[in-house]
Amino acid sequence: MQTTLLVEDAAFFEKAIVKKLHEVGRHQIMVARNYAEAESCLDLPIEEPDLALVDLTLPDAPDGEIVDLCSARNIPTIVFTSRFDPKTRSKMLNKGVIDYVLKDSPGSLNYVADLIRKLAKNPQIGILILDDATVEREAIAQIVSKHLYRVYQASSTDEALRLLKEHTDIKLVLSDYFMPEKDGFDFLKAVRRTHSPEQVGVIGMSSFANSDNRVRFLKYGAADFVDKNCSPEELLLRISQNLDYIYRIEELNNMAMRDALTGLYNRRFLFNEAWRYIRKWTPAPGKDNWVALLDLDSFKEINDRLGHDFGDEVLIRFARHLEKTAGENEFVSRLGGDEFCVVFRERTEAEVMQSLTDLLDTIRATPVRLDGEEHTMQTSIGLAPLTDRTFGDALKTADLRLYKAKRTGRGKLIAAD
Repeated sequence: MQTTLLVEDAAFFEKAIVKKLHEVGRHQIMVARNYAEAESCLDLPIEEPDLALVDLTLPDAPDGEIVDLCSARNIPTIVFTSRFDPKTRSKMLNKGVIDYVLKDSPGSLNYVADLIRKLAKNPQIGILILDDATVEREAIAQIVSKHLYRVYQASSTDEALRLLKEHTDIKLVLSDYFMPEKDGFDFLKAVRRTHSPEQVGVIGMSSFANSDNRVRFLKYGAADFVDKNCSPEELLLRISQNLDYIYRIEELNNMAMRDALTGLYNRRFLFNEAWRYIRKWTPAPGKDNWVALLDLDSFKEINDRLGHDFGDEVLIRFARHLEKTAGENEFVSRLGGDEFCVVFRERTEAEVMQSLTDLLDTIRATPVRLDGEEHTMQTSIGLAPLTDRTFGDALKTADLRLYKAKRTGRGKLIAAD
């Protein structure tokens, strides 16, 4: 469980911060009101905090000694203080704190909450630093590491492209512009042939003030351009802002490709996106790719008799069963209403038949219960292979077999004409 050490001597701020921490999902909070209490908390025989949020001016430690205490325990630390002192701020940042935030407005608390929310996500996000100068590359990596990102380093364009191909978690590249042989512009052109700006962002970097290079870099797909000599805070803010853009696009794309009720992929995704992957699947001898169309039996009667809330619950439960039936690299989608589709990858006919037969047995054995009402689900299934045919042809065959299953008694799996 994530644990936060909060060191704050003002009761008002303590209460406000605790509320914000709860809002961002950090419910395990150790509260200390001075240095001695913080030290006692850290000496408890429990797992140490993975994050500290501290004020600098404490009754028994007025000069930021609390940061040294947290640093000695290797606890990532955010300073949240009303103490506005450029010298102290610089000193604390040099000690490696994640951020130095002033309590100067209500927005400051929101900033801290957003920062903590991002810190929980950052360890899964890769940042690639491309720079042929080892010392500068290491310095940038140290700054980026403060916000807990996964950091990758490359000294050449070719190495950076290889790392980008190998590590799909890389969302952002910090690329030096001036490099021998292939420069940052060559790298940018190569990246944009395989990754859109919404998939991988690129921030150009340079120690030389040249507006022409900046403009050229931005025109050809860079998200931003920074001076290598900018402050660590500015660099981290630019990284965060560019990642926010990528996250937002991902969120919008996901909303456009997902069914709002069940969370499954929708028809649009299946036909526009999934097929691009499916047509590249090359099954081993004796195996094939398969399309199964499924339609819940008597679904209109469920809505009419038990209400739409119950009907929605039936659709959601059925979707969960389908997700368990499909494998990790297979697709499950809701085409609309009570019609669903599963695309199986590289399975024998016996394997697919067994999976779908098990599905029929499972849903019959697990009735849906809601508000005192109960209903046993039943579905009809049409199955067709994708061998030597288009996706549309396979769907048409599966649809005809689904209709046959409906016509000949329902609750059946039909895999042949």
